[in-house]
Amino acid sequence: MNPDGVFLANGPGDPAATGRYAGPQIEKLVKSGKPLFGICLGHQMLAIALGGRTRKMKQGHHGANHPVKDFTTKKVEITSMNHGFTVDAASLPEGVEETHRSLFDGTNCGLALKDAPVFSVQHHPEASPGPRDSHYLFRRFAEAMAK
Repeated sequence: MNPDGVFLANGPGDPAATGRYAGPQIEKLVKSGKPLFGICLGHQMLAIALGGRTRKMKQGHHGANHPVKDFTTKKVEITSMNHGFTVDAASLPEGVEETHRSLFDGTNCGLALKDAPVFSVQHHPEASPGPRDSHYLFRRFAEAMAK
C-alpha cells in the first residue's frame, strides 16, 4: 500500500495500553513523511508515539458545545468531545507544538509536528452535532496529501 496520507481514527480504550503496540507503528508512519491526521484516541496515540504521555482525567469530556482555542487560527471552536484521557501537554517533546486547548479546563486538545504534515485533535470534527467549526481540519489534511 502507498496511501497519500494516514488517518489515525478515534475509538475507545486506554491510549497507553493501545500505544504499546500501535506506538511503534505510528512512529514508522511519522518517519515516512506521509501526512497524518489523528482524532481522539488517534491524537493520544500520536502523542505517545512522538514521546509524550497521557493521563486519566477525573471526569473526562463528554458531549457537545465544548469551547476549544485553536492557536493556529486564533479562533475559538465549539466542538464535540468524548474521552476520559488527555495528552499531558508538558510532556510533548521539542518539535511538537500544542495547537489546541480546552477552554473549560486547559487540557490539551491538539498537537502538530513543526516540520512535518502531522497533526491531531482531541475533539471530534467529524461529529458535527451542529457547529462545523472544525471542518477546516479535513481540508488541511486533504491539502497536505495533495502536496
